[in-house]
Amino acid sequence: MHSLDHGVIIEFSRMGAYIKVSAFHEASMTEVSIVGDPKETEQKLKQTVLKKLNYVLNKENNKKLDQNAPKKDRRGGIIV
Repeated sequence: MHSLDHGVIIEFSRMGAYIKVSAFHEASMTEVSIVGDPKETEQKLKQTVLKKLNYVLNKENNKKLDQNAPKKDRRGGIIV
């Protein structure tokens, strides 16, 4: 799991009837964004974009771990 305590830049951009919130994780060069209601609190929007960033970082980390794992065939055996 990645630490989101520091190294994350958050940007709020008003786009007419909605607000776009982007989060950029500096260490992994990963960026995610959400679109939300401008009536929602800044804290709630920030919490939502950080949850999405954490999800994406964990998904990428799991993908890397799966690539290093032994490959299995469809019958449950391991391909050598």
